[in-house]
Amino acid sequence: MNKQLLAAVGIAVTAISATPILAQDICGTYTIVKGDTLREIADEAYGNPRDYRYIFEANRSNLGRTPHVIPTGLTLDLPCRGTFMTTIPDEPATTDIATVEQPVSAIDTPASPTPEVVVEAEPIIIPAPPATEVILVGFTDNLPYSDESLLQGGLITTLIETALLRSDAAKVDKPLFVTRPESGLATSILPENFDLSFPWLLPDCKLGEFDADIRDLCENFTFSAPIYEAQMAMFTVSDGPFSEAAKEVDLVGARVCRPAALHTYDLLEDGMIEPIISLETATDLATCFEDLENDVVDIVSVNGLTADVYFAASGRSDRIVELTDLATIHTVHAITANDNAAGMIAMDQLNAGIWDMLATGEWSAIARDYLVNRLD
Repeated sequence: MNKQLLAAVGIAVTAISATPILAQDICGTYTIVKGDTLREIADEAYGNPRDYRYIFEANRSNLGRTPHVIPTGLTLDLPCRGTFMTTIPDEPATTDIATVEQPVSAIDTPASPTPEVVVEAEPIIIPAPPATEVILVGFTDNLPYSDESLLQGGLITTLIETALLRSDAAKVDKPLFVTRPESGLATSILPENFDLSFPWLLPDCKLGEFDADIRDLCENFTFSAPIYEAQMAMFTVSDGPFSEAAKEVDLVGARVCRPAALHTYDLLEDGMIEPIISLETATDLATCFEDLENDVVDIVSVNGLTADVYFAASGRSDRIVELTDLATIHTVHAITANDNAAGMIAMDQLNAGIWDMLATGEWSAIARDYLVNRLD
């Protein structure tokens, strides 16, 4: 690996870190040699192996659908580290999100949503309809984020309702909770007259041709500003064949279990697709972990905080270990239908409320209070 070149890339990254740049800006190139992985290249270039996604995004047209099988001899463009960040227009930088006080908890530490990452729709001028109640729809079985059995409907429910109140939104209806369908489009379960639905992970719209859910979400719905950051985690058994897995390529051939209530497009983004892995669906998280211990599956893939809540309630087998090198971070959002004028107004109010909560520190206080003191 050309370490001098990569060192130069690192210098360029440091120089531009305070100012986001355009996606086409490239700080260097690297030619793949036998034995290379994108994680190793990213580690040399940026000091963090998880930044391989920046390289994958810049070279997707040549690398195809998965970042884990790369051809020897291909020259990669190495994007500047700020490449995939864009700022939110017309929002004053009133607080440094990185300095917001975070809780120390045995359950989890809430991560501040990354304010730079947004999905922006074309400007739309919508006549304001008469003030009405905002209709919220959340998903069930999504601990601790959303479920009608949770205190205040869950952490994301609490953050959304507070944000709407802070932005002087119209009265908010008591949320309706629905169960994600095991087949068909995930949005098919949403009622026709909802305004905001949550929680949704932001998909990579360039993968719409490979996934119907991604195509539907990107074509028909608008995403809010980030509300939270979720860590998707992978678990296996300590005495199993994948206990030492540190890269996605190490999971080739694995049987991966995910609860039916969760979507799978984040796995697609990471190249975890059939036949590279075999995806198994279980009715709930408990079944996934039972199947793991009974050698029915090799890996359980689930939100890390959801797993923590599950372990806290049911106990954790000494055999179950987390593959920490394979954790990925995704932003959590609300959505509204593109043709819903009231929903678009509610979305603007939600975004304004989120930024107000971040600026005042209320976002951090609510997340800390909910996770540390109120999970049962």
